[in-house]
Amino acid sequence: MTKYGLIGRNLGYSFSKTFFTAKFEQEKRKDTYHNFDIEDINMLSQILKEQKDIKGLNITNPYKVTVMPLLDRIDKEAQKIGAVNTVKVLKDGRLAGYNTDHYGFARSLADVLPLEEKTALIL
Repeated sequence: MTKYGLIGRNLGYSFSKTFFTAKFEQEKRKDTYHNFDIEDINMLSQILKEQKDIKGLNITNPYKVTVMPLLDRIDKEAQKIGAVNTVKVLKDGRLAGYNTDHYGFARSLADVLPLEEKTALIL
């Protein structure tokens, strides 16, 4: 069984756990998804020590920027954006950060507004 989770603060609003749990069940996977509601991003290392079977984490506010110094590797797109929303735990235990927000945003606009190396302000 593989474990995934969400790192954030005041996660009562989040639908991630419900979404991923349903998705895993639908695909007949034994994976689990957990919310880690933390007061400080530095608690990440403690979570990873206690939950050794975590393979990946979603990062939400307020930690998308403050998680970056804790990572071993950061994807070029995440570096450009200046924020990480996905962390992969590599086989050797190192942490790699990515930002998938821009992919989803761009795909949602692709049919109505082709985005080819354009700059956008997202509010």
